[in-house]
Amino acid sequence: MNRLTLKLAVRTLHTGTVGTKGPTGRDLFNRMNSCIRDNDPSGAWLNYQQLLHMRTTEQPHSLNRSLFAQTPRPRDLPLSARPYIHDAHSRILRVLHINSIHGYSRPHLDQLAQWAAQYVREAAADSHVLAASDVNTLLHVFAVQRNGTAADHVWQYATLTGVVADVTNYNAYINACLRAGNYGRAFEVVREMRERGVQPSTWTQAYLIRLYGETGDLESARREFARACRNSPWTGVAETSSIGTKYWQEKTDDHGVYGLGIGTFNEMLGVLGRNGLMSEMRDLFMRFTGLSVEATDGELQARVRHTGLRPNAHTFHELIHWHATYWDMDTAVNIVRLMSKCGVRPVPKTLKLIVTPQTAERDVETCAQIAILLREEYGVQVSQSVVRIIETAREKAEEMEEQIKSAESQNPTFLQTLSNLTGLSGSAAPPKDS
Repeated sequence: MNRLTLKLAVRTLHTGTVGTKGPTGRDLFNRMNSCIRDNDPSGAWLNYQQLLHMRTTEQPHSLNRSLFAQTPRPRDLPLSARPYIHDAHSRILRVLHINSIHGYSRPHLDQLAQWAAQYVREAAADSHVLAASDVNTLLHVFAVQRNGTAADHVWQYATLTGVVADVTNYNAYINACLRAGNYGRAFEVVREMRERGVQPSTWTQAYLIRLYGETGDLESARREFARACRNSPWTGVAETSSIGTKYWQEKTDDHGVYGLGIGTFNEMLGVLGRNGLMSEMRDLFMRFTGLSVEATDGELQARVRHTGLRPNAHTFHELIHWHATYWDMDTAVNIVRLMSKCGVRPVPKTLKLIVTPQTAERDVETCAQIAILLREEYGVQVSQSVVRIIETAREKAEEMEEQIKSAESQNPTFLQTLSNLTGLSGSAAPPKDS
C-alpha cells in the first residue's frame, strides 16, 4: 500500500468519504473555543453539534483494522472528532452560565434549557463524568426555568456517574426544587444532606428559611433566622431555641455556619413580605441596617462599619417588590431613592418590580409617572415589556370608560333605577292577612 492509498484510507476512516474536504475534528473544536471566548453562544453550540455529528458518522477503528497493523498514527488523529469529545463536553457548558447573561428573555431561557437537556443526553451517551461545577451550571439553568423534572434528572445522572456532591451542589439542587415548587423534595434533599454529614453553609440556611416561608411555616422561618443571628435582638429568640429537627438534624458541627449573611437576611425579608407583614419587614430592615431615606453618607458608612451588613440590590428589590404588590407605591419609590443613596444603581428590573400588569390595571397613570421619574432622575431605561404593560392597561381603561358611557347613554343609571324601585316599593300597600 503506497502513501497516497494510505492517506485516502485514513480520510475514509475518519470522515466516511474518500477525498472529502471539510473541517476536521480539531478545526471544529478550535472554532467552538473561539466562539466561547468571543461570547458567541449560538456559534459555539453550532460547532459543538457539528463535532457530535462528525463523531456519530465516523466509522470506528475496529471496522477498518485490516488497513492498519495498529491504530492510526498520532498525526492523523486531528482528522477525527473522537479525541475532542470529552473536552468539548467540559467546555461547552461555559455558554450556559446564566450569571454572565444580563436581560435574557423567556425564549432565550427556553433555548438555553433545550441546550442543557441535549447536553445531558449527549454526555450520558459518551459516559462523560460531570464535574461539581458542571452540575451546578445545569441545575442553575433548570432552576431559572423552574423545571424540577430536568433538575431531578441532572441530580440522578450526577449520582450514577459517581460525582461526590459537596455543599454547593446540594444548595443548587435545593434552590432548583424551591424554584420549581417541589417543596417536599427540597425537604428530602436537606435531610439527605444532613444524613451524609455534609457541612451546611449560610446559603443552606437561607434556602431553608425560604422553604419554611413557602410552606407557610412562619415560626420555623423566624427561629432559623434567629439561629443565624445567634441571639437576635429583633426576635428575642436565643440561639439554643428548638428548630425543625425533623429536617435539620444535629449530626455535624454547625458553629462555622452561624452568622448573619446578606443572603439569609434577604430571604427573611422575602418571607415577611410574602406573608404580608410589611411593618415587621421594614422594622427588620431598619434594625439590621439602620438606614433611612434621610440618612447622610457619613451615617450610612458608620452604620455599615458597625454592623458589617451592607444591603445589596436583592435587598432593595425584595422591599420594592412587596411594597408595590400591596400598593404602597410611595414607600416603593422612597426605597428606590434610598437604594440610590446607598450606591446601588436602580436598573430596568427595579422598574419591572413596580410596574406589573396588576399594578398598572389598578392605576395606570401612577405607574406611568413612576416610570418617567425613574428614567429622568436615575437614568433607568424603560424596557419594552414595561411600555407594553402600560399601553395595555391604558387601552383597557379607555375601553372600560367607553363601555360605561355607552351604557349611561342607552339605559338609566343604576342609582336612578334603584331609586325608582325603592319608590315603587314604598308606595305599595302592605299585604293583607289571609
